[in-house]
Amino acid sequence: MSTSIQTASDWEDNEIAIVDTTKKKRGSKSASIEHTYTGEVSKIGMIVNNSARYFNTKPVQSDDETAERLNTFFQECSTYDNFPTVEKMALCLGIDRTTLWRWSEGEGVSATRCNMIKKAREMMAAIDGELAAKRQIPESTYIFRSKNFHGMRDVQDHIITASSPMGEPATQEELQLIRDKYLTD
Repeated sequence: MSTSIQTASDWEDNEIAIVDTTKKKRGSKSASIEHTYTGEVSKIGMIVNNSARYFNTKPVQSDDETAERLNTFFQECSTYDNFPTVEKMALCLGIDRTTLWRWSEGEGVSATRCNMIKKAREMMAAIDGELAAKRQIPESTYIFRSKNFHGMRDVQDHIITASSPMGEPATQEELQLIRDKYLTD
């Protein structure tokens, strides 16, 4: 609930009047981080700081700088017990997720940088896989992250063979017998 204190002229008998200024939210509660967060509220500041540390980072300019930042990124995640995410990796490189995706596709960067990004993403996929296997993250979270960040997808193979609902096609001789039987004058 969001609250505000009314102006002094609105006070009555020296009491503070609190007015509810909460706007009705759109969407379901299940889509709200505020409603689905299961961690300790006291850790939200730490979580914000984990990403905010990279907020003013300048974009990398070379392959060597990219390698250095990626090494620093994974080392900091390990040292400070932070989950490595695609979003944080992009921030660490000083770019957005769209640019990171383009770089992983080789667009506008050297083959060396493209491969570094691919390996870093593969490392995150391996971490996610291990967390899921050890039941440290829900399966649904693993599936979502795998499909959206790691290129995995559900595939169902359908083998279609042509067949006649009437059975095997008739030979020319069989067709002639049918013609003779039904089309006689």
